[in-house]
Amino acid sequence: MLGAMLPLRVRFGLVVAAIVSVVIASVLWLSFVPGEPGGTAIGWALGGIILGTLLVDYAARRMVWRRLAHMRDVMHRAAAGQLTARVSVDGLDEIGVIAGGLNDILHGLERLNDAVDVRVETAAESYRRKSVEIADSHREMARWSEELARAGRLAALGQAAANMAHQIGTPLNLISGYVQLLIQTAPPGSGSLDRLNAVQEQVAKVTAIVRGALDSSRPPVIPRERIDLVMLVKRVCQMASPMLEDARVGVDLRLPAEPLELLADPVQLELALLNLISNSVDAMSSGGTLTLRGARVDDRLRLHVEDTGSGILPEVMASIFDPWVTTKAPGKGSGLGLSIARQVVISHGGTIRVDNREGPGAVFTIELPAAPVMPPSA
Repeated sequence: MLGAMLPLRVRFGLVVAAIVSVVIASVLWLSFVPGEPGGTAIGWALGGIILGTLLVDYAARRMVWRRLAHMRDVMHRAAAGQLTARVSVDGLDEIGVIAGGLNDILHGLERLNDAVDVRVETAAESYRRKSVEIADSHREMARWSEELARAGRLAALGQAAANMAHQIGTPLNLISGYVQLLIQTAPPGSGSLDRLNAVQEQVAKVTAIVRGALDSSRPPVIPRERIDLVMLVKRVCQMASPMLEDARVGVDLRLPAEPLELLADPVQLELALLNLISNSVDAMSSGGTLTLRGARVDDRLRLHVEDTGSGILPEVMASIFDPWVTTKAPGKGSGLGLSIARQVVISHGGTIRVDNREGPGAVFTIELPAAPVMPPSA
């Protein structure tokens, strides 16, 4: 242990001195051995020199070259990125001090690398958050841009609807007047009287819609009354039964037994639901099944209108609720039904979306706020 604390120069000098002393002593002893010829003495001297050289080389390799080679190997590993590599310190001489300093440098580099990794990860996480915020901001701007464009189209549509309402108002009044005359002259209790009353009811609804179009330039005031969505769906399906039968479309009602109450304008909701049913029937040109499923989800009422038709093309999906967007042949549709349905749902504080089914067909999903629960009567 004490030898390891001596300077390398002193240690190596002492070892070499010891080797040289042993070699010289051996040569001198052999030189004075009686009876040995001179040539033999010279041979022993050369052998001693060679042996001394080998011993010095062995000592140099153990004390210097092997330790330096180990340090060089550690430096190569560190240069390749293995900063955890360390030199074994087997002495406190010059090489041991250098090895300890190299280990300190590698330890410092390792800590610096860890700190850089942490900072890079922090910067990367901050960049990811900023990227997400920017992407969300762009999506929000795109959504508002789309809403503004849609509002502009709807404003133009409202102006066109107001102009149209002026043109069809007078014929509607004449139709309503003639129907009232027919009701007055129809025999009481006859089947024709019931049909005339149904016609008069639908004429009144159309008249209300026309009046709404005339008032479209003013903020709409939607009359709110407590209605049962289950009964409204059944009533609309009954009204649409001739159209459904003619198109060979079966109806599958999956509605709960309990009422689904909401505050709404029943005429407007009937109009929106009729538009959705008509759109689904047009998509089932060879017949099919129309499924209506209703349920209450927390404080929302959810209604699915599902058909087995041809579905919606991906390029049309994003603009399906825009005015004048239609995939029907000319003369088969105006492209306003789904836009009107969307406006009715939104005006009631709800949402509407469309998705293609896993099989053939599409499904429209409407969500509306449920009516507050009525307190029990005293």
